Parts: sequence; C-alpha cells; structure tokens
Amino acid sequence: YHSNQSWILLPIMQKEINSMVQIFPDFEEKIDFLFRTDENFRDLCSDYMLCAGSMQDMKKESNKYKEQIEEYEELQRDLQQEILQMLTRKE
Repeated sequence: YHSNQSWILLPIMQKEINSMVQIFPDFEEKIDFLFRTDENFRDLCSDYMLCAGSMQDMKKESNKYKEQIEEYEELQRDLQQEILQMLTRKE
C-alpha cells in the first residue's frame, strides 16, 4: 500500500533534511537517501527535531526548566549519537 499523500510531506521533510545536514554536513547524500527510504531514520530525525525545539523553548525560561533542560540535552545527545550510527552504518 502506497499513500498518495507523501508529496504533502515533502516541504516538511526538506526542512528536516536541511536541519540534519547542518548537524552532519559530511553526510548530506546519505541523509537524503535515508530520509526518503528509511522510516526509522525519519522518525529518529523527527524525534531529534522535537527534542531540540522543546529544549530551545525551555531555555527561554531557563531557571524554571533547569532539570528538564538537562534531561532534554541528554536525550538530544543520545538521539544525535543514534543518527550518527545510522549514517555511518555500512549497508
């Protein structure tokens, strides 16, 4: 079953691809390929972007969310490491 709605996601996908390329500039082609072919990779990148966005919002009120920011920073590092593992994995 292939959804005809996938074209609707392309602008959002391109934004996430661009964000991932900024973080991992040496892997632009692999990011693009995995984003288009690997649902797990897309989910991982989405989780990373959500984490980064939430952390950015919390940092605006840093004293209020100090503990949560530390947790999100750890989560962000873990997600970044997992993405890097997928990027460097030999097919």
